[in-house]
Amino acid sequence: MRTLLKTIGIAAAGAICAVLGPATVAQARDWPNDKPIRIVFPFPAGPDFLVRMMAADLEEQLGQTVIVDNKPGAGGTIGMASVAHAKPDGYTYVVGFPGPSANYTNTYTGLPYAPLEDFDYVSQITHGDMVVVARADFPADDLGELLDYARAHPGEVSAGNPGIGSYGHMIELMVSEQAEAGLKIVPYQGTSPILVDLLSGSLDISIDFLSEAYTEHLKSGSMKALGIASAERNPDFPDVPTFQEAGVDLVAPLWSGVLAPKGTPDEVIAAMNEAIATFLASEEAQEAFARNYQRATSSTPEELQEMAVREEATWRDIIKKYDIRNN
Repeated sequence: MRTLLKTIGIAAAGAICAVLGPATVAQARDWPNDKPIRIVFPFPAGPDFLVRMMAADLEEQLGQTVIVDNKPGAGGTIGMASVAHAKPDGYTYVVGFPGPSANYTNTYTGLPYAPLEDFDYVSQITHGDMVVVARADFPADDLGELLDYARAHPGEVSAGNPGIGSYGHMIELMVSEQAEAGLKIVPYQGTSPILVDLLSGSLDISIDFLSEAYTEHLKSGSMKALGIASAERNPDFPDVPTFQEAGVDLVAPLWSGVLAPKGTPDEVIAAMNEAIATFLASEEAQEAFARNYQRATSSTPEELQEMAVREEATWRDIIKKYDIRNN
């Protein structure tokens, strides 16, 4: 029996070596060694505090230093490119978002990396909701009523978003096409001026990230939420229907996930995935993410990859039709 088990073990090791190579297998077996693990955040410091919280937890779980390295610039492409071209030894990762991880394939020319080809996928970490918000006295109380009103008043319903090429902008374009609603789309420079115009009544609706900037007004009644662009209703606003419930075939959550350079050993990715999932399942993480209007959400590597592929496919035609460019 021992001889049989030994033979099976040798065969399995040989198969792994054939796929990964002897050096890579040795790296995976010894990981993490006496070397810091680096997680690149491709934007400035500030919005990275949840990632830093995750890094601190990973340090405890893995017994190794975990550093969050801010590499901002060019819409996240500088940080993404630095990881795409890094050594795939399990010590370098990047936090990916829908644009840099998928949609920039179609919005950037001369991109220094291939978003869907140059990375291995580790785990999703956040889920955020895009919401349709209307001024308090707008004559519709849900997304279905909004679309009916817009069809009856083509070109009259003004729809704000945080900027050309933003998620809100692309959702408005798709909704306007799918529902034949004829929205009057108005790009702004960020959320703050949108709020001013919604409160003054000079703007009808906005499609934007459901953040504290909106929730305060939604809870006070100075604005109202009409729809959520996710597969499920938001737990803080359970009475607000999803787009699909209103007949719009679109699921477009804001997500983020951890990616690694292509060729990172499978054993290392599995270990990182397990550690990230353990952190995200903790009560501390769940509460911290919820306070920032995000949901701590883990996934398998395969699920994150499917999400990125689906992301690019969802917006490809809209981006090309309206020639949406980041540069």
